[in-house]
Amino acid sequence: MDNKNKKIYITCLHLRHGGVEMAITLLANALVEREYDVEILCLYDLGQPAYDLDPRVRVIYLTDVKPNREAFLQALKRKNIVRILREGFRACRVLYLKKSKMKKAIRSIRTGTIISTRNEHSVLLSKYGQKGVKKIAQLHHDHEFSEKLLKDFRSHFTNIDFFVLLTEEMKEELEKIMADNHHTKLLAIPHFLPEMKEYAKKDREDQVVAVGRLHEEKGFLRLIDLWAQIPEKQDWILKIIGDGEQRDSLKERIRELGVEESVVLAGPMDHDNVMTEMGKSRIYAMTSRTEAFGFVLLEAMHAGLPIIAYDVRMGPRAVIRNDENGYLIPDGDEKKFIESMTALMHDKEKNERMSEQSKYMSKQFTEEAVIQKWINIL
Repeated sequence: MDNKNKKIYITCLHLRHGGVEMAITLLANALVEREYDVEILCLYDLGQPAYDLDPRVRVIYLTDVKPNREAFLQALKRKNIVRILREGFRACRVLYLKKSKMKKAIRSIRTGTIISTRNEHSVLLSKYGQKGVKKIAQLHHDHEFSEKLLKDFRSHFTNIDFFVLLTEEMKEELEKIMADNHHTKLLAIPHFLPEMKEYAKKDREDQVVAVGRLHEEKGFLRLIDLWAQIPEKQDWILKIIGDGEQRDSLKERIRELGVEESVVLAGPMDHDNVMTEMGKSRIYAMTSRTEAFGFVLLEAMHAGLPIIAYDVRMGPRAVIRNDENGYLIPDGDEKKFIESMTALMHDKEKNERMSEQSKYMSKQFTEEAVIQKWINIL
Protein backbone atom coordinates (compact mmCIF):
# COMPACT_ATOMS: atom_id res chain seq x y z
CA MET A 1 0.00 0.00 0.00
CA ASP A 2 1.46 3.39 -0.96
CA ASN A 3 1.83 6.22 1.52
CA LYS A 4 -1.15 8.24 0.29
CA ASN A 5 -3.46 5.31 1.03
CA LYS A 6 -2.00 5.03 4.53
CA LYS A 7 -3.08 8.58 5.40
CA ILE A 8 -6.16 8.64 7.65
CA TYR A 9 -8.07 11.69 8.88
CA ILE A 10 -10.67 11.26 11.64
CA THR A 11 -13.12 14.06 12.43
CA CYS A 12 -13.85 14.85 16.05
CA LEU A 13 -15.82 17.35 18.15
CA HIS A 14 -13.51 17.14 21.19
CA LEU A 15 -11.32 14.59 22.97
CA ARG A 16 -12.66 14.72 26.50
CA HIS A 17 -14.85 12.06 28.12
CA GLY A 18 -17.46 10.22 26.05
CA GLY A 19 -18.13 7.01 24.16
CA VAL A 20 -17.49 8.56 20.74
CA GLU A 21 -14.25 10.08 21.99
CA MET A 22 -13.10 6.73 23.37
CA ALA A 23 -13.96 5.05 20.05
CA ILE A 24 -11.98 7.67 18.11
CA THR A 25 -8.97 7.28 20.40
CA LEU A 26 -8.97 3.47 20.23
CA LEU A 27 -9.33 3.43 16.44
CA ALA A 28 -6.59 6.03 15.96
CA ASN A 29 -4.25 4.10 18.26
CA ALA A 30 -4.96 0.79 16.55
CA LEU A 31 -4.35 2.21 13.07
CA VAL A 32 -1.15 4.06 13.91
CA GLU A 33 0.14 0.86 15.50
CA ARG A 34 -0.36 -0.76 12.08
CA GLU A 35 1.71 1.96 10.41
CA TYR A 36 -1.12 4.17 9.19
CA ASP A 37 -0.48 7.92 9.31
CA VAL A 38 -3.35 9.18 11.48
CA GLU A 39 -4.48 12.75 12.03
CA ILE A 40 -7.49 13.80 14.14
CA LEU A 41 -9.34 16.92 12.96
CA CYS A 42 -10.72 18.22 16.25
CA LEU A 43 -13.04 21.22 16.58
CA TYR A 44 -12.67 22.05 20.29
CA ASP A 45 -9.54 22.02 22.44
CA LEU A 46 -11.00 21.28 25.88
CA GLY A 47 -7.71 20.28 27.46
CA GLN A 48 -5.75 17.06 27.79
CA PRO A 49 -7.45 14.14 25.95
CA ALA A 50 -9.39 11.98 28.40
CA TYR A 51 -8.06 8.71 26.98
CA ASP A 52 -4.47 7.70 26.31
CA LEU A 53 -3.63 8.72 22.75
CA ASP A 54 -0.61 7.28 20.98
CA PRO A 55 1.93 10.12 20.55
CA ARG A 56 2.25 9.18 16.88
CA VAL A 57 -1.35 10.36 16.32
CA ARG A 58 -1.43 14.05 15.40
CA VAL A 59 -4.28 16.20 16.68
CA ILE A 60 -5.13 19.35 14.71
CA TYR A 61 -7.44 21.76 16.53
CA LEU A 62 -9.55 23.60 13.98
CA THR A 63 -10.91 26.39 16.22
CA ASP A 64 -9.89 28.34 19.30
CA VAL A 65 -13.46 28.55 20.67
CA LYS A 66 -15.30 26.46 23.24
CA PRO A 67 -19.00 25.56 23.40
CA ASN A 68 -21.08 27.82 25.66
CA ARG A 69 -24.42 26.00 25.74
CA GLU A 70 -24.52 25.83 29.56
CA ALA A 71 -23.66 29.53 29.94
CA PHE A 72 -26.40 30.46 27.45
CA LEU A 73 -28.99 28.29 29.26
CA GLN A 74 -28.03 29.84 32.61
CA ALA A 75 -28.48 33.33 31.16
CA LEU A 76 -31.94 32.34 29.90
CA LYS A 77 -32.85 30.85 33.26
CA ARG A 78 -31.83 34.03 35.10
CA LYS A 79 -33.45 36.27 32.46
CA ASN A 80 -30.28 38.35 32.27
CA ILE A 81 -30.78 40.23 29.01
CA VAL A 82 -27.17 41.43 28.69
CA ARG A 83 -25.79 37.93 29.25
CA ILE A 84 -28.41 36.39 26.95
CA LEU A 85 -27.31 38.70 24.13
CA ARG A 86 -23.61 38.17 24.83
CA GLU A 87 -23.84 34.38 25.10
CA GLY A 88 -26.25 34.21 22.17
CA PHE A 89 -23.81 36.09 19.93
CA ARG A 90 -21.00 33.85 21.13
CA ALA A 91 -23.08 30.72 20.46
CA CYS A 92 -23.75 31.86 16.88
CA ARG A 93 -20.02 32.39 16.33
CA VAL A 94 -19.22 28.94 17.74
CA LEU A 95 -21.80 27.28 15.49
CA TYR A 96 -20.52 29.16 12.44
CA LEU A 97 -16.90 28.18 13.13
CA LYS A 98 -17.84 24.55 13.83
CA LYS A 99 -19.24 24.18 10.35
CA SER A 100 -16.95 26.47 8.36
CA LYS A 101 -13.68 25.15 9.81
CA MET A 102 -14.61 21.49 9.31
CA LYS A 103 -15.83 22.24 5.79
CA LYS A 104 -12.53 23.99 4.99
CA ALA A 105 -10.48 21.11 6.41
CA ILE A 106 -12.41 18.49 4.42
CA ARG A 107 -12.12 20.48 1.18
CA SER A 108 -8.37 20.86 1.60
CA ILE A 109 -7.67 17.11 1.72
CA ARG A 110 -6.80 15.64 -1.70
CA THR A 111 -5.77 12.05 -0.97
CA GLY A 112 -6.12 9.39 1.71
CA THR A 113 -9.20 8.54 3.78
CA ILE A 114 -11.50 10.71 5.88
CA ILE A 115 -13.54 9.00 8.61
CA SER A 116 -16.37 11.20 9.91
CA THR A 117 -17.70 10.47 13.38
CA ARG A 118 -20.74 12.74 13.64
CA ASN A 119 -23.69 13.10 11.30
CA GLU A 120 -23.02 16.79 10.57
CA HIS A 121 -19.46 15.89 9.59
CA SER A 122 -20.71 13.08 7.35
CA VAL A 123 -23.00 15.49 5.47
CA LEU A 124 -20.05 17.86 4.96
CA LEU A 125 -17.83 14.97 3.88
CA SER A 126 -20.34 13.82 1.26
CA LYS A 127 -20.78 17.36 -0.09
CA TYR A 128 -17.20 18.68 0.04
CA GLY A 129 -14.95 15.61 0.09
CA GLN A 130 -12.62 15.50 -2.93
CA LYS A 131 -12.83 12.79 -5.60
CA GLY A 132 -9.44 11.34 -4.71
CA VAL A 133 -10.43 10.79 -1.07
CA LYS A 134 -12.05 7.66 0.36
CA LYS A 135 -15.05 8.80 2.42
CA ILE A 136 -16.21 6.76 5.43
CA ALA A 137 -19.10 7.87 7.64
CA GLN A 138 -19.87 6.48 11.09
CA LEU A 139 -23.01 6.54 13.24
CA HIS A 140 -22.18 6.13 16.92
CA HIS A 141 -25.74 6.19 18.27
CA ASP A 142 -29.29 5.07 17.56
CA HIS A 143 -30.98 7.22 14.92
CA GLU A 144 -34.34 6.55 16.65
CA PHE A 145 -36.04 7.27 13.32
CA SER A 146 -35.29 10.98 13.58
CA GLU A 147 -36.78 12.63 10.47
CA LYS A 148 -33.71 14.85 10.08
CA LEU A 149 -31.27 11.96 10.29
CA LEU A 150 -33.24 9.78 7.91
CA LYS A 151 -33.47 12.66 5.43
CA ASP A 152 -29.69 13.10 5.63
CA PHE A 153 -29.08 9.36 5.13
CA ARG A 154 -31.34 9.31 2.06
CA SER A 155 -30.33 12.58 0.43
CA HIS A 156 -26.99 13.81 1.79
CA PHE A 157 -24.85 10.66 1.90
CA THR A 158 -24.71 10.07 -1.85
CA ASN A 159 -20.92 10.51 -2.09
CA ILE A 160 -20.09 8.49 1.03
CA ASP A 161 -18.20 5.31 0.07
CA PHE A 162 -18.76 3.33 3.28
CA PHE A 163 -21.29 3.90 6.07
CA VAL A 164 -20.18 2.09 9.24
CA LEU A 165 -22.86 1.11 11.79
CA LEU A 166 -22.34 -0.55 15.15
CA THR A 167 -24.68 -3.53 14.74
CA GLU A 168 -25.98 -5.82 12.01
CA GLU A 169 -29.52 -4.92 13.07
CA MET A 170 -28.97 -1.24 12.34
CA LYS A 171 -27.15 -2.02 9.09
CA GLU A 172 -30.11 -4.03 7.79
CA GLU A 173 -32.53 -1.35 8.94
CA LEU A 174 -30.68 1.45 7.14
CA GLU A 175 -30.09 -0.59 3.99
CA LYS A 176 -33.86 -0.47 3.48
CA ILE A 177 -34.05 3.24 4.28
CA MET A 178 -31.14 4.03 1.88
CA ALA A 179 -32.21 1.60 -0.86
CA ASP A 180 -32.04 4.31 -3.56
CA ASN A 181 -28.38 5.05 -2.75
CA HIS A 182 -26.44 2.65 -5.00
CA HIS A 183 -23.03 4.11 -4.19
CA THR A 184 -22.71 3.80 -0.41
CA LYS A 185 -21.89 0.40 1.06
CA LEU A 186 -23.18 -0.21 4.59
CA LEU A 187 -21.10 -2.24 7.05
CA ALA A 188 -21.46 -3.32 10.67
CA ILE A 189 -18.29 -2.89 12.74
CA PRO A 190 -18.69 -2.89 16.54
CA HIS A 191 -16.65 -0.98 19.06
CA PHE A 192 -13.70 -2.81 20.54
CA LEU A 193 -11.73 -2.75 23.76
CA PRO A 194 -7.96 -2.29 23.97
CA GLU A 195 -5.83 -4.88 25.68
CA MET A 196 -6.35 -4.40 29.41
CA LYS A 197 -5.06 -5.93 32.58
CA GLU A 198 -7.21 -8.38 34.53
CA TYR A 199 -9.68 -6.55 36.76
CA ALA A 200 -12.00 -9.36 37.85
CA LYS A 201 -11.54 -10.18 41.55
CA LYS A 202 -12.07 -13.63 43.04
CA ASP A 203 -13.46 -12.22 46.27
CA ARG A 204 -16.10 -9.78 45.09
CA GLU A 205 -18.17 -7.45 47.22
CA ASP A 206 -21.97 -7.46 47.42
CA GLN A 207 -22.18 -4.51 45.08
CA VAL A 208 -24.21 -3.59 42.01
CA VAL A 209 -22.49 -1.00 39.82
CA ALA A 210 -23.75 1.39 37.13
CA VAL A 211 -21.66 3.91 35.18
CA GLY A 212 -22.56 6.88 33.00
CA ARG A 213 -23.46 10.54 32.71
CA LEU A 214 -26.09 11.54 35.25
CA HIS A 215 -28.50 12.50 32.49
CA GLU A 216 -32.16 11.66 31.91
CA GLU A 217 -31.46 9.33 28.98
CA LYS A 218 -29.30 7.09 31.21
CA GLY A 219 -32.31 6.30 33.41
CA PHE A 220 -30.61 6.44 36.81
CA LEU A 221 -33.76 7.73 38.51
CA ARG A 222 -35.59 4.60 37.50
CA LEU A 223 -32.65 2.48 38.65
CA ILE A 224 -32.92 4.00 42.12
CA ASP A 225 -36.69 3.41 42.07
CA LEU A 226 -36.06 -0.25 41.22
CA TRP A 227 -33.42 -0.61 43.89
CA ALA A 228 -35.78 0.68 46.58
CA GLN A 229 -38.22 -2.14 45.71
CA ILE A 230 -35.72 -5.00 45.90
CA PRO A 231 -36.43 -7.09 49.00
CA GLU A 232 -33.76 -8.39 51.35
CA LYS A 233 -30.95 -6.15 50.15
CA GLN A 234 -29.17 -6.73 53.48
CA ASP A 235 -25.62 -5.40 53.08
CA TRP A 236 -25.73 -4.92 49.30
CA ILE A 237 -24.68 -1.57 47.82
CA LEU A 238 -25.76 0.10 44.57
CA LYS A 239 -22.88 2.29 43.39
CA ILE A 240 -23.53 4.82 40.61
CA ILE A 241 -20.36 6.25 39.03
CA GLY A 242 -20.50 9.47 37.02
CA ASP A 243 -21.45 13.12 37.15
CA GLY A 244 -23.97 15.34 35.41
CA GLU A 245 -26.99 17.57 35.58
CA GLN A 246 -29.20 15.05 37.41
CA ARG A 247 -26.94 14.65 40.43
CA ASP A 248 -29.13 16.78 42.72
CA SER A 249 -32.30 15.04 41.50
CA LEU A 250 -30.76 11.65 42.21
CA LYS A 251 -29.69 12.71 45.71
CA GLU A 252 -33.23 13.92 46.40
CA ARG A 253 -34.79 10.68 45.13
CA ILE A 254 -32.40 8.62 47.29
CA ARG A 255 -33.47 10.66 50.32
CA GLU A 256 -37.19 10.42 49.49
CA LEU A 257 -37.00 6.62 49.17
CA GLY A 258 -34.93 6.20 52.32
CA VAL A 259 -32.10 4.27 50.64
CA GLU A 260 -29.22 6.51 51.73
CA GLU A 261 -27.50 3.56 53.43
CA SER A 262 -27.44 1.37 50.31
CA VAL A 263 -27.02 3.79 47.37
CA VAL A 264 -23.73 5.57 46.73
CA LEU A 265 -23.29 8.38 44.21
CA ALA A 266 -19.56 7.95 43.74
CA GLY A 267 -19.01 10.86 41.35
CA PRO A 268 -16.71 10.74 38.31
CA MET A 269 -13.69 8.42 38.28
CA ASP A 270 -10.81 7.81 35.92
CA HIS A 271 -10.94 4.71 33.74
CA ASP A 272 -8.70 2.55 35.91
CA ASN A 273 -10.77 3.24 39.02
CA VAL A 274 -14.02 2.55 37.15
CA MET A 275 -12.65 -0.82 36.04
CA THR A 276 -11.45 -1.55 39.58
CA GLU A 277 -14.97 -0.92 40.90
CA MET A 278 -16.41 -3.22 38.23
CA GLY A 279 -13.86 -5.90 39.07
CA LYS A 280 -14.93 -6.04 42.70
CA SER A 281 -18.70 -5.88 42.02
CA ARG A 282 -21.10 -8.77 41.36
CA ILE A 283 -23.65 -7.23 38.95
CA TYR A 284 -23.78 -4.48 36.34
CA ALA A 285 -27.16 -2.72 35.96
CA MET A 286 -28.27 -0.57 33.02
CA THR A 287 -31.62 1.23 32.91
CA SER A 288 -30.94 3.61 30.02
CA ARG A 289 -33.86 4.93 27.98
CA THR A 290 -31.69 5.01 24.86
CA GLU A 291 -28.21 3.68 24.15
CA ALA A 292 -25.52 3.46 21.52
CA PHE A 293 -23.36 0.35 21.44
CA GLY A 294 -22.18 0.90 25.00
CA PHE A 295 -18.46 0.69 25.77
CA VAL A 296 -19.41 0.36 29.40
CA LEU A 297 -21.08 -3.00 28.72
CA LEU A 298 -17.95 -4.33 27.04
CA GLU A 299 -15.92 -3.14 30.03
CA ALA A 300 -18.35 -4.81 32.42
CA MET A 301 -17.99 -8.06 30.48
CA HIS A 302 -14.19 -7.82 30.57
CA ALA A 303 -14.47 -7.44 34.37
CA GLY A 304 -16.62 -10.58 34.46
CA LEU A 305 -19.92 -8.97 35.41
CA PRO A 306 -23.34 -10.43 34.68
CA ILE A 307 -25.40 -7.61 33.15
CA ILE A 308 -29.05 -6.75 33.70
CA ALA A 309 -30.33 -4.19 31.20
CA TYR A 310 -33.53 -2.87 29.72
CA ASP A 311 -33.83 -4.03 26.12
CA VAL A 312 -33.94 -0.61 24.47
CA ARG A 313 -33.76 -0.34 20.67
CA MET A 314 -29.99 -0.43 20.38
CA GLY A 315 -27.06 -1.40 22.55
CA PRO A 316 -27.64 -4.07 25.21
CA ARG A 317 -28.99 -6.74 22.86
CA ALA A 318 -25.77 -6.54 20.83
CA VAL A 319 -23.73 -7.95 23.72
CA ILE A 320 -26.14 -9.65 26.15
CA ARG A 321 -27.28 -13.23 25.57
CA ASN A 322 -30.33 -13.71 27.75
CA ASP A 323 -29.75 -16.14 30.63
CA GLU A 324 -26.12 -16.67 29.50
CA ASN A 325 -24.15 -13.55 30.49
CA GLY A 326 -27.08 -11.59 31.87
CA TYR A 327 -30.70 -10.64 31.38
CA LEU A 328 -32.41 -8.49 28.77
CA ILE A 329 -35.53 -7.03 30.34
CA PRO A 330 -38.45 -5.65 28.30
CA ASP A 331 -38.13 -1.88 28.56
CA GLY A 332 -40.03 -0.61 31.58
CA ASP A 333 -40.89 -4.05 33.04
CA GLU A 334 -39.99 -3.25 36.65
CA LYS A 335 -41.26 -6.56 38.03
CA LYS A 336 -39.05 -8.59 35.68
CA PHE A 337 -36.04 -6.37 36.37
CA ILE A 338 -36.43 -6.74 40.14
CA GLU A 339 -36.91 -10.52 39.86
CA SER A 340 -33.76 -10.88 37.75
CA MET A 341 -31.69 -8.64 40.00
CA THR A 342 -32.85 -10.50 43.10
CA ALA A 343 -32.03 -13.86 41.50
CA LEU A 344 -28.45 -12.79 40.69
CA MET A 345 -27.98 -11.29 44.15
CA HIS A 346 -28.94 -14.50 45.95
CA ASP A 347 -27.96 -17.31 43.56
CA LYS A 348 -24.17 -17.35 43.83
CA GLU A 349 -23.76 -20.29 41.45
CA LYS A 350 -25.77 -18.59 38.69
CA ASN A 351 -23.91 -15.33 39.26
CA GLU A 352 -20.53 -17.06 38.89
CA ARG A 353 -21.64 -18.98 35.79
CA MET A 354 -22.79 -15.76 34.09
CA SER A 355 -19.61 -14.01 35.22
CA GLU A 356 -17.43 -16.55 33.42
CA GLN A 357 -19.62 -16.33 30.33
CA SER A 358 -19.31 -12.53 30.27
CA LYS A 359 -15.51 -12.76 30.35
CA TYR A 360 -15.54 -15.34 27.58
CA MET A 361 -17.92 -13.36 25.35
CA SER A 362 -15.90 -10.14 25.77
CA LYS A 363 -13.15 -11.72 23.64
CA GLN A 364 -15.17 -11.19 20.45
CA PHE A 365 -14.82 -7.42 21.02
CA THR A 366 -11.04 -7.25 21.36
CA GLU A 367 -8.98 -5.02 19.08
CA GLU A 368 -7.54 -8.00 17.21
CA ALA A 369 -11.02 -9.43 16.61
CA VAL A 370 -12.42 -6.17 15.16
CA ILE A 371 -9.62 -4.13 13.58
CA GLN A 372 -9.29 -6.36 10.51
CA LYS A 373 -12.78 -5.22 9.45
CA TRP A 374 -11.41 -1.67 9.34
CA ILE A 375 -8.28 -2.73 7.50
CA ASN A 376 -10.43 -4.42 4.85
CA ILE A 377 -12.12 -1.14 3.86
CA LEU A 378 -9.00 1.02 4.20
